[in-house]
Amino acid sequence: MDSTCRRTLPSLLLAFVLPVLLLLPTLPARAQDADEDGTLDPANPVTARRLEAALAGLEERVRLLDRMTADAVRAYRRAAIARNDALQELVQARDGLDREATRVRDLTLDRLEELLKETGEAEARYRGLEREAARRLGDLRRLVAEREALVERIADLRARMPLREEVLTGEWEVTWMPAGVTGTFYLEQSGTLVTGQYRLGPLGSGSLQGTFVGGKLHLQRIDAERGRDAELSGVLDPDGKRIRGTWQSFELVQGGIPRGQWVARRVR
Repeated sequence: MDSTCRRTLPSLLLAFVLPVLLLLPTLPARAQDADEDGTLDPANPVTARRLEAALAGLEERVRLLDRMTADAVRAYRRAAIARNDALQELVQARDGLDREATRVRDLTLDRLEELLKETGEAEARYRGLEREAARRLGDLRRLVAEREALVERIADLRARMPLREEVLTGEWEVTWMPAGVTGTFYLEQSGTLVTGQYRLGPLGSGSLQGTFVGGKLHLQRIDAERGRDAELSGVLDPDGKRIRGTWQSFELVQGGIPRGQWVARRVR
């Protein structure tokens, strides 16, 4: 993450955390709203809606953390490469100092001071880049820890939700426009969480992950080679047989087309 990302991190997290924190204290106590098996009483729709809203907020925050973690990984990789390059330069500077300092007859005070200065500068560069890499790694560690804590909280909330039909689970025939490419989505729904796999002919194959809340589907398409390359949104038809939506690429990997539409028809 660059300095701008670090400055906006607190405000972005507050945008998703604060509504959830304000909502969670209003949830009924477990002993009051749950059956003996720990699930919510389906006859209490208000409580169920509150839990679903809290769950959706936490899952949105997980998606934000996923993007921030990807940025943090790239930042750490760059810092680690720069640190390792500086270490090689320091080793070479020290080797040069050691080699020339043993040539007593050829050594002059001016040359010795020049070598000491070069070695000192190389060491200072290395120490600075070492601290930067450690800082980037610390940022990455905090993001991963935060995500793991959220995933545990989401699992706890989902366990308290009443059982319901997972309407998206199954095989879907997909048309990707404007390219007109056809393919297949294999979706698995667990509560509001949706995961799966896809095959889209020349556009490649990979995995899907996202959420389904209030009839609205949000997915990220993760290419097996390129990684996260598109974000999808869609709406499930009332009969549960078709999804219609739009997509937007993270980068220009669709032949220069940054966005479009998609339609999925349930096969089974």
